[in-house]
Amino acid sequence: MVDVAVIVIANGEDISPLVTLGGMSLLKRAVLTAQKAGAQTCYLCFDHVSDALRREVHGDSRVTSQIVWVQKNPGDISAWVQMPAEHCVVFPVATVFRPPLVAEMTREATAGETSVFTDTPGVTAIALVPGVQVPALLQELVQGKRLDETSVVMSGERKRLPQARSLFCHRLTSTSQVEDIAAIEQALLLSLENPRDGKIDTYFNRKLSRPLTRWLLQTPLTPNQITMLSGVVGLLGAFCFSFGGYWNPLIGALLLQFSVVLDCCDGEVARVKFLESPFGDVLDIVCDTIVTIAIFVGMGIAVWKDGASHYALTLASILVLGGCLAFPLVTLAEKTEAMGERRGGWEDSLMKRLLASLTTRDVSVVIFASALTGNLVWFLWGAAIGAHVFWLVLAWLLWRAGRFQWLREKGVEE
Repeated sequence: MVDVAVIVIANGEDISPLVTLGGMSLLKRAVLTAQKAGAQTCYLCFDHVSDALRREVHGDSRVTSQIVWVQKNPGDISAWVQMPAEHCVVFPVATVFRPPLVAEMTREATAGETSVFTDTPGVTAIALVPGVQVPALLQELVQGKRLDETSVVMSGERKRLPQARSLFCHRLTSTSQVEDIAAIEQALLLSLENPRDGKIDTYFNRKLSRPLTRWLLQTPLTPNQITMLSGVVGLLGAFCFSFGGYWNPLIGALLLQFSVVLDCCDGEVARVKFLESPFGDVLDIVCDTIVTIAIFVGMGIAVWKDGASHYALTLASILVLGGCLAFPLVTLAEKTEAMGERRGGWEDSLMKRLLASLTTRDVSVVIFASALTGNLVWFLWGAAIGAHVFWLVLAWLLWRAGRFQWLREKGVEE
């Protein structure tokens, strides 16, 4: 377990901790990454602490860990340093990584010994140090030694960083910061895999969302504002559907697809900027549901106006009802996902596959194909029947898996 972090500005390097990467400074990213990895206290070892550096971390509500600034000649370090229970994670401020990497490294680290992880031979990217070694490490750092020159790091067992896309790590150097920042941001976005992405998300939507996300990261827009913007674009698409004809539904389908791309962006921005929140998850589900229902209504009106089916409005109403009935069940299934993983029954496994296959954004492509070929009526028939089959099967699986018990327990707690 890691509950303390030491973040170092290496002597002799000219990388400013205020260099921006992914919409925030290296310093703030380092603190938030360490915090996300479990660090409750962060020691910042800098030669000189300016007011700008202090404002960078103390003026952000996302920083909840204790910040301790360590400068030259701080006195008896061992008297005030907080000893971590097991490991302390140590890294230069210019090492950019994702929190899951620390968990993977602690599994590989040797208990009670220093483990030094490198991305190139001989150069430390991240180190895991036993709690008892932290005061000695800090003492050497404030005396002017580089991280790789400290006896604690020099005596550590050297290992290569684990190789996996989700375990992203890149060490920015003074010679590469200008030309490599764009490449690092792109690699960081590529590492943000979402297990619920469908094939269209993976091979199409994400290809469009990542360049757009890189631009959005430089703006003050929050993930929740991007979610609402996605909802507005989706509702505009539904409005276009309602005019009927051929081109109006096709434009509506294109707007829906753009809404889906924006829906990818909000999560990417949230994870890169450490802005995930329970409210954001709920807002995302609510906006998706409202847009979906509006699109179904717009399609029903379009088919009715074109005279393709006398049952168009009835089918749209049945489809909307199915979506409304499925919404609370899908929410319950997602809220109790951890319960299902602990239980590990066939119902839980089937439910997970069902949600993965039917709650992806891939349906937007089916809608576009239906509009392109002028076969919206067939989509209405299939979706109207499928929506009710979906919620009935999901309700049965939730009941079989005992997931409704969670609602009763939640009611008792409140």
